[in-house]
Amino acid sequence: MVFPVLPRSQVAERDRWEESSGRSDELAWQARWFSGELGRQFTSTDGRSVEIVQFGHWNRGAGPDFTEAAVRIDGTLMTGDIEMDLEATGWESHGHSTNPSFGGVVLHVHLHRPADGTWFTRTADHRQVTQVELDPSLADGRPPWWGRLPEARLGRCAAPLRDFSTERLNTLLSSAAQYRLQRKAERWGALARSHSTSQALFCGCAEALGYRHNKLPMFSLAQRLPVDTVLSRHPAPIIEALCFGIAGYLEAEHFDRSKAETRGYLKDLWDHWWKFRIVHELTEGRRPPWNPGAGRPANHPQRRLAALALLAGQWRGFMNPLMTQTSLGKGWWREFQRQCAGLEHPFWSYHYTLRSAPTRKSMALLGSDRILDLLGNVLFPHLIQEGATTWESYTDLPGTTESGSLRRALLRLFGPDLAANKIRSTTGKYYQQQGLLQVFQDFCLRDHSECEECPFPEQLRQWS
Repeated sequence: MVFPVLPRSQVAERDRWEESSGRSDELAWQARWFSGELGRQFTSTDGRSVEIVQFGHWNRGAGPDFTEAAVRIDGTLMTGDIEMDLEATGWESHGHSTNPSFGGVVLHVHLHRPADGTWFTRTADHRQVTQVELDPSLADGRPPWWGRLPEARLGRCAAPLRDFSTERLNTLLSSAAQYRLQRKAERWGALARSHSTSQALFCGCAEALGYRHNKLPMFSLAQRLPVDTVLSRHPAPIIEALCFGIAGYLEAEHFDRSKAETRGYLKDLWDHWWKFRIVHELTEGRRPPWNPGAGRPANHPQRRLAALALLAGQWRGFMNPLMTQTSLGKGWWREFQRQCAGLEHPFWSYHYTLRSAPTRKSMALLGSDRILDLLGNVLFPHLIQEGATTWESYTDLPGTTESGSLRRALLRLFGPDLAANKIRSTTGKYYQQQGLLQVFQDFCLRDHSECEECPFPEQLRQWS
């Protein structure tokens, strides 16, 4: 069924209906959309046919409302994100038009357009986004059950996985984790051959510290600061100034908007930075595209940058023992974990950002999950490829806190009943979580048919 655009003459009546019915809550509309209650077939505001092939995942964090969706527009399949606003103008008023996180949006769904009936939804790179306007009369007074919807739909693979024993499931995840580890080792190996082993590890650590939303900015910044030819020549204070200067955080605007304590810190950095500015400063269009509002305050890119600068300032102490030993003990990673957990900074241990007030208690610059990702995503792949550590040592790494990607993978493959013993016993280790993410990446994220054409369920039935 195709839902027509509501005529402009009925706008006032629609608004009165919405106000009286209490259906103007955006979360409620998102839930109705994600449940499929509003249908899958629509007509865009410019007259094109729009089919929702898969609704994707309901985002619980910053960014578009629905990620990894698939939409067929006039017969052409497009994959990306979906954003829903009560007002079409919300795209601008919420800052989506200039936010790089919304660059992958392929469909903008809303309930209201401006009175003249025209509105253009454009991304930061000036790409026009297809719009669908919903008819609010579709909300027919049903009870508000929508708040309990999971953020991902149960896949067809849940049926065969339900019959897997704990041992069989662990074998599957181990195989996927080994494949994932090998792919990472190949990536860092290629970078090491192009530059150096030390540079490859530095870029890898920077990317891991960037977390999900600032991986590319951190990686590109590390590429512009070669460990062997730049950082190895300078003491820690200069390295920190180089990091913040190249990142664009030593501009006058940051100094002018800061508190007195922060100004003192920035002045110390500037006293080093101005000497190197002419060589290392990037023009505005070439600076790393930071995404400051996409994570928790403790994960602000300025704090992640400070952690990278601390690592770089002690690079030889951290990395030389790993790079010079041909064989490491099974628990070598615990010493690295202890070193990272002990990193402190007189300013950043007490501040979320350059503009925030100081906290009463010190905060860890590197949490346990970030340290595990440094180990699992960078150091272990390199060391296993070099024969300096073993798969058995890798399997000792404990699991991280449940992330958004891991939660969606669990929901997709197993459903909301995550308390089952076999699921708990096969996702408690880092390698098991990595195996689950690899399966999710190889099948769920590559399938754009809402599971109908995914080969994984059939492959599971043949797995031995």
